[in-house]
Amino acid sequence: MRSIRLGALTTVLLVLLPGCDSSGTQERTTSATAFEAEAVPTGAPGAQVFSQETPPQAPPDFGDCERPGDYVVEAANTHLAATLAQQYMGLFDATQAGNRVLFQSRAGDTQQRDELKRLKADPKLVVTEEARLELDGARDGDPLQFRNEALWNSIHMPDAHDMQPGEPVNVAVIDGPVRTDHPDLDNVVYIEPRLRDVDGNCGHADCCPRVAAPAPFWHGTRIAGVIGARRGNGIGASGIAPVRNLVSINTNLGGCAGEFSLAAALHCAIEYRDEEGQPVRVANISMGSTQRLATTAVTTALQRARSANLLVVASAGNRGANIDTMYRWPSSVNAPNIITVQSRRYDGRPLKNSNFGFGTVDLAAPTPKSDQGGSLCVASTHVSGDDECSGDYADFAQSSAAAAVVTGAAALVWSDRRFGN
Repeated sequence: MRSIRLGALTTVLLVLLPGCDSSGTQERTTSATAFEAEAVPTGAPGAQVFSQETPPQAPPDFGDCERPGDYVVEAANTHLAATLAQQYMGLFDATQAGNRVLFQSRAGDTQQRDELKRLKADPKLVVTEEARLELDGARDGDPLQFRNEALWNSIHMPDAHDMQPGEPVNVAVIDGPVRTDHPDLDNVVYIEPRLRDVDGNCGHADCCPRVAAPAPFWHGTRIAGVIGARRGNGIGASGIAPVRNLVSINTNLGGCAGEFSLAAALHCAIEYRDEEGQPVRVANISMGSTQRLATTAVTTALQRARSANLLVVASAGNRGANIDTMYRWPSSVNAPNIITVQSRRYDGRPLKNSNFGFGTVDLAAPTPKSDQGGSLCVASTHVSGDDECSGDYADFAQSSAAAAVVTGAAALVWSDRRFGN
């Protein structure tokens, strides 16, 4: 498996997702230690019962029973941060991310308080209190979420109390048009990119016009549902991550213009800014082509994405082929900012039709078909049927869904205060 260097983001993705040797002969054992936190009960204990012989005592002060905020300790360098994380693992269940360390608080712990005072007085450290925030809704608050529990359990999906949520990020879905009127996808921005030359010039003032979306495409809509369907709103199923905007960028890889269409979409993902000036952080490409590239348009766009710190997550494909030797773009492209994802079963075994490649496939996610352990139930264009996963929802599986899972995990990590910088 090729080496990828994406800092804390890649480190935590490897923790979140079932790893793989893309040859299918070995499997990595993973844990969720980066997200696991000590469960601390909240609230006051039950009322005391007094007998006539025992005079009532003054009620205890329960003001300190609510869990206090946690703390982020920023060190001068990663070496010092690693030392702090090791030193305070026992007292604070400390977790390192770069030059920062998360200290998790316990109510009423005087030793923690005394140590925090000492750390705050250290001029080499910056100690910031972080409020424990909740994600937008409970993990199991949506009626169809039970259909996706096997996925969430197998990737060690963190509960809200294990996160330090910061600001959600924008995610691009480079695919067919995402449905904009779906009740679980109320934050879709649609872009119809203009084709560009190999150097990225389109000949217009606006190369990425935001227009009214045409008829939605089922595939792009299901990708968006896996990544960022609203949590805890009482309908449908939950996406992996809270997302600022799902940026739907229309793309078609068919025909002679396919490579120019993908390149134009990548340029638009790089150039996108929302109303607050925030860029796209992760772009999902659950499609690919084995046609020979005729120009450098795609490679130029991917190089620009790397310079812009845009993470690209690509599906490996579903032909059971070795994409080390059967070149498939963009998933066969070797670059530090590209993660290529194959699909596996929930127990980690490879699917027979999933593409593989020792030098190209980086991660795997469990997204089998219904006859292989149960497919996901996600937001979709309208699907007729009597199954509970119909109407505005539909089954979804294989490497397209697997890439969307990794994209969602990346967006979730990026929105965590410990890793978002």
